[in-house]
Amino acid sequence: MDDYPVTFDVAYPEAPNRWLILVRWLLAIPHYIVLYLLGILASVVWVISFFTILFARTYPDSLYSFMVGVNRWNANVGAYILFYDRYPPFSMGAGDYEGVTFAVEKPDFNRWLVLIKWLLAIPHLIVLYFLSIIAMVAFIPLVLAVLFTGRYPRGLFDFFVGVGRWNARVSAYYVFLVDRYPPFSLR
Repeated sequence: MDDYPVTFDVAYPEAPNRWLILVRWLLAIPHYIVLYLLGILASVVWVISFFTILFARTYPDSLYSFMVGVNRWNANVGAYILFYDRYPPFSMGAGDYEGVTFAVEKPDFNRWLVLIKWLLAIPHLIVLYFLSIIAMVAFIPLVLAVLFTGRYPRGLFDFFVGVGRWNARVSAYYVFLVDRYPPFSLR
C-alpha cells in the first residue's frame, strides 16, 4: 500500500560479497547491544506516549522522533544482516544508511485508540509469527543462493523485504506512531 503512513523499502543489492552473508549477524552484535539499551528507553517512552496521547491527544515531537529513530535503526540493522555488505551507521537519522528507506508520517491521534491497539494488533502478530518461521527456513536457500551464485534470488529478496515492511507497519502501529490500521500485505 503506497499511501500507508509507514514507508519501508530496501534497494536490491546487485553484487554482494558471497561470504560476508555468513558473518553479518555476528558483526551486528554491537548494534543489537545498543538497540537493546534503546529498547529499554523506548519502553519508557511508550508508556509516556500512551498517557500523553490519551490525555492530551498529542505525542511530543522529540519522543516521537526518538521512537521513529529506534525503529529506523532496527530496520537498518535487519537490512544489513540480510542484504548489505556496507556496515550500518550507529544512527537514527533518515537517509543515513543508503539503500534503506524508513519513514513515518505523524498523524492526528485518536486518544481512545491507544486503549485497544494492542488488541487490534494481535491478528497481525499471529501472521507475523508464522511469516517469521517461514523466513527462518527461507534464510537457508537465500544464503546458499548468495554463496553459489553471488546474487539474491529476486523472489526471496522481495519476500524478506515484504516481511520487514509488514513488521515495520505493525510495530509503528502498536508503539503509537500511526493510528491507521496496517494492511495485511507484504507490499
